[in-house]
Amino acid sequence: MRDDTFYFDMRRIIITTLLLGYATIASAQTDSTEHSNVLIQEVTVHGDKLNEDNLEFKQKDNVQVLIDKMLYNINGVSLIKRGNYAQEPIIRGLNPSQINTTVDGMQIFGACTDHMDPISSYVEPNNLSSIRLQLGPNSEQVGASIGGGFDFKLNKAKLGADKFVSGTIGTGYEANASAFRVLGSIQLSKKRWAVRANSIYRKSQNYTDGNGREIHFSQYEKLNFGVSSVFALNENNFIYLDYLQDDGRDIGYPALTMDVSFANAKIGSISHVYKKTGKTLYLLESKIYANYIDHAMDDSKRPDSLIAMRMDMPGTSSTFGFYSNASLRFGKKHFVKFKLNGYSNDLHAEMTMYPLIGAEMFMLTLPDTRRTVGGIDLSDKILITEKLKLSTGIRFDYVLSSITTEMGRQTLSGIYSGDLDKNHYLLNVFTQLNYKLNKKLSVSGGVAKAMRAPNAQELYAFYLFNRFDNYDYLGNPDIKQEESWNFNISANYRLKKLVLTTKVFAYYFKNYITGAKLPSSEYSAMTIGASGVKQYVNLDNAIIAGAEVGFKWKINKNFFFSSMNAFSYGEDYKHRALFMIPPLKSINTIVYSMKGYNFSLKYTTAMAQNNIDYDFYGENSTREFNLFDLSAGKTFKVKRFKYDVNIALDNIFNVPYYEHLDVMKINRQGRNLLVSLKFTF
Repeated sequence: MRDDTFYFDMRRIIITTLLLGYATIASAQTDSTEHSNVLIQEVTVHGDKLNEDNLEFKQKDNVQVLIDKMLYNINGVSLIKRGNYAQEPIIRGLNPSQINTTVDGMQIFGACTDHMDPISSYVEPNNLSSIRLQLGPNSEQVGASIGGGFDFKLNKAKLGADKFVSGTIGTGYEANASAFRVLGSIQLSKKRWAVRANSIYRKSQNYTDGNGREIHFSQYEKLNFGVSSVFALNENNFIYLDYLQDDGRDIGYPALTMDVSFANAKIGSISHVYKKTGKTLYLLESKIYANYIDHAMDDSKRPDSLIAMRMDMPGTSSTFGFYSNASLRFGKKHFVKFKLNGYSNDLHAEMTMYPLIGAEMFMLTLPDTRRTVGGIDLSDKILITEKLKLSTGIRFDYVLSSITTEMGRQTLSGIYSGDLDKNHYLLNVFTQLNYKLNKKLSVSGGVAKAMRAPNAQELYAFYLFNRFDNYDYLGNPDIKQEESWNFNISANYRLKKLVLTTKVFAYYFKNYITGAKLPSSEYSAMTIGASGVKQYVNLDNAIIAGAEVGFKWKINKNFFFSSMNAFSYGEDYKHRALFMIPPLKSINTIVYSMKGYNFSLKYTTAMAQNNIDYDFYGENSTREFNLFDLSAGKTFKVKRFKYDVNIALDNIFNVPYYEHLDVMKINRQGRNLLVSLKFTF
């Protein structure tokens, strides 16, 4: 196993010091700019304001929080927790295989077979402009999926900014886990070119739960930095160059049997953008991109008493792809989008075991898989009347999955004798209708037919251990693609100071993909202590349904109240409760603002989840919890500069709790004092 500790430390110090030092010097000759002091802006409809099932959450001022905390505050989004870092987001109880996660429209796939590195772990609020949430097949989708997904939009360098030099410097500390961070960003902007650079370094020790118990192996360390540049060829054509790198070290996962020694991501792209206001073809964007993820699990820092057998599990993921999007306008009421995209992804995962007696043992757990995808998409949005809007679309994808090495084919030869190359043809279609009854009330409804191909693990996994149900998993090359009919109805009631939003949804699945137990007389678990072996199979059908209710009330010029509530229910064709379905959850916040001061009190509650199935899915029930968080902030302006000071107390009453999607049900953080300072120039 390689040791990059010295290299990582020196690079971290050099990059952060240079960036912050340059920013400090440059700040003396710049003016301050105004920002609103909120974590996530109000939900806004994206896509020519004609598709209310595609939402965009704008990142504003709080660039120091973990991306997990941003996602946690989006209605309908839940997080699978395996440690204090890199939680995996899901939507409405759909599992990660049923949604897409992209960065700036780029397909990226984690290299860890235990999902220790979701794509969200490789971005930071410091380099994000917004998070685009897609709630199903729609005009903004970047690939075939059952339930939409996330697109993390990166901050871009801006041409012709008010100041040639601008940026931020910030630092923060958390008492629980003795976590600290330092960050900075700087932008140089002229009329024809601009460059933006940003960096953030985080380090955390083990945290303590509400019982005062230290949660071992919950530490982490990471450095994230990015550079964005733009060049104007003329008033209508622009070239963008973007690079993002994230380096994690010594990341603990208390819910798993192994930790992560390093997790590195390198993401780069070059784009051409054509903009022509008032023309039929008003936007054309084309991008070529590549990314590489290098990830290694190991147990070298765990005591011998906790390890049955020492092992290493490195993995890599490399993706090359492109896309081209064209947006056309026909008059003031008709919009058409055309998209073409393709990518190729290679995954490799292996395991080396070190028994106390005998030779080392080596095996491929994900045997050199390759997925090649090509897709074409056409969507149409039309304003039929001033009150009635119609959005329709169709997408076709061809997916080829294969094994690229002889060793990979030999690995699977013992469990499968057929052709390992698999083809899937996917058709996604949708129709959404929005109707505005009056100035206060609008309603919408839609239906979609969605398909997805089995992922690499579902096709080719070779004794991959799942800590969630304690089984080893085998892939199934004969598994069928999953299909779903999606339905949604929503209503929005808006007054001058009050907004009420309700959404009801349902997904009816055909060929639902999950794991089923194999006979213990024929299959023995590879992992010591595992309960047995499962293989991915198709169930005839399944259903997930639920509702989301949002409430926002501007009480007066100083007080604001919001409430987000989400509920999902799922069962398969034998009326067994589907696994990893979050219970009813409610997040309620009241904010008081005056003369640059901001105070907020947040109350979060989740009901107990007793609708579970232990025998088939291996899931346990979860108790309810109630949390209170308090925060305060102040913005100071001194001449041309701005200072933001924030202090927060999370989990005020030191409640011991965990959520239903937390693997192994390990308690989350207890009371935590957080302070942060940011300087804007």
